[in-house]
Amino acid sequence: MGKMGTQINTDESSAEITLSTTAKWEQDTENTPVYAVVSAVSEASGLDIVELPPLYEVINPDALNALFTSRAEPAVRKVSFEYAGYDIVVRGTGAVEVRTTVNA
Repeated sequence: MGKMGTQINTDESSAEITLSTTAKWEQDTENTPVYAVVSAVSEASGLDIVELPPLYEVINPDALNALFTSRAEPAVRKVSFEYAGYDIVVRGTGAVEVRTTVNA
């Protein structure tokens, strides 16, 4: 699995907290963008990977991987979507960010 990290940002002017988990995917490895997304959501939610809803219900996993790994350079710079209650951003740099905002 790629390197992961979690960050908590608090907006003191409101009662909202943004939780952010990051992961990395790597070209030509089993650590694909799809695997990084599911792993990061699993970490952020505290759920096992098999407890998460199927990713294919919100995005085509094969297409997501192909956009970033089928060429020497990714076909796109980033893809954003919602999955399991989280905002997901997959970047061509190999980064995946999983964010959610909760009331404090």
